[in-house]
Amino acid sequence: MRTRPLRFTILLTVLLVSTTQAHPLGNFSVNQYSRVEVSKSQIQLREVLDMAEIPTFQESSAIDTDRDGRLSQQELDAYAERLTPRYVANLRLTVNDAVLAVRTISSKAILGVGAGDMPLLKITWDMAADLTTPGELDRVTFQNNNYAERVGWNEIVVRPADGINIFDSTAFGNGTTDELKTYPQEAIAAPLGERAAQFSFAMGPMPQGSKPLRDRDGRTSTAVQKDKFAELIAVPEVTPFVALIGLLAAFGLGALHAMSPGHGKTVVGAYLVGSRGTPKHAAFLGLTVTITHTLGVFALGLITLFASSYLLPERLLPFLSFVSGLLVFFIGISLFKDRLFKLLGWGNLFHHHHPHDDIEESGKEFTHSHDGVTHTHDGSTHSHVPPGDLTWRSLLALGISGGLLPCPSALVLMLSAISLGRIGYGLVLTVAFSFGLAFTLTAIGLIFLYLGSVIGKTSLANSRVVKALPVFSAFIVAFVGAVICYNSIG
Repeated sequence: MRTRPLRFTILLTVLLVSTTQAHPLGNFSVNQYSRVEVSKSQIQLREVLDMAEIPTFQESSAIDTDRDGRLSQQELDAYAERLTPRYVANLRLTVNDAVLAVRTISSKAILGVGAGDMPLLKITWDMAADLTTPGELDRVTFQNNNYAERVGWNEIVVRPADGINIFDSTAFGNGTTDELKTYPQEAIAAPLGERAAQFSFAMGPMPQGSKPLRDRDGRTSTAVQKDKFAELIAVPEVTPFVALIGLLAAFGLGALHAMSPGHGKTVVGAYLVGSRGTPKHAAFLGLTVTITHTLGVFALGLITLFASSYLLPERLLPFLSFVSGLLVFFIGISLFKDRLFKLLGWGNLFHHHHPHDDIEESGKEFTHSHDGVTHTHDGSTHSHVPPGDLTWRSLLALGISGGLLPCPSALVLMLSAISLGRIGYGLVLTVAFSFGLAFTLTAIGLIFLYLGSVIGKTSLANSRVVKALPVFSAFIVAFVGAVICYNSIG
């Protein structure tokens, strides 16, 4: 019985705390977000319930089943499971006036901290309803009747999957709160009251005279593009055949992903212009990209899972981008200096030979350069570094810069693998994806090396333009690095 005075004291504290410390919509609010996404065979629902301090307090007695005064995660999950049937019953989804049966796929309950260190309850659901016989044109009605008597923010978003056209919609194609994570300050005094939406959809072209789905800024909304790589982990069953297909698909998607903007193709090509590299060096570059990218995905996944309260991934990514750009810039500046000196004939000013007495006494010639790694034995000169202006250090730095920034798709796949209990399969798919990414970059490097060797055997090799090309390409490397750094802090 001692819990009642304690709860009364806590409630009184909340009521007396300044509203600047409370929930943005006020500590009495119950806020809801609904996303209706239409695909060819389903209508998927994303529901978010965000309770402020007072409603959470009111529900705490139902959550705290062991009466210990704490709301454990097990109790939160059990409460969400008990609440789900009632919540679904107050959602109404119809297609052409036929009511669809909505089923729950997953639910998750978490606690935040509000005024007076009071908890804030948030529950998210993923739901779906099957489309049995979609026609050429279908009319959908959605209504959320939950907590109709409570004050709060109510937001509805409608989104089409790829291949679906949505038109004549009373709802918009995007939200304003990022699923109730942030509320716009200018709209708090007059919160959204979107509890129902109607729209039409078709798998073919829209009828003439219809109005396409628009975002809240008035622009035409675009279809949802599925993340094909992240979907590899969500297969119903992982059989040997499915695993093989998944590996091949992950490798291919990684190779294609490397062709998208911002994955180092320009840097790799420009770096190798004028360098007398070999396939061995290109392979080393690809292996470095693979290892760095894979480790980056693992590390960011662990941070997302276990340290997001202290270090948010979205804040870490710009830092990684800046470091990547800084590496590229440093490589470019070093190359520019070396190649410019070489073009101007200054490259050998600090290179000389000196004899070694012990070798001279044996009658054999031995010269040693001041780079520390070029030797001449009996008239045969060799080096332990990559040829030209290639160095193992710069190759390593270039590979790290290419793989340092983890692909968001790979991160989503790893987190999905953990949630589905398929960690091993997720690791293997991530490695295959990274190898695909590295394969494309390595192939580009080999192509540039081959073109360089072909040009070197022609009469163009001694032209001023060809001789100046490595200097210009080094400048491009430095310029790209500077742009990456600028964009990361912009």
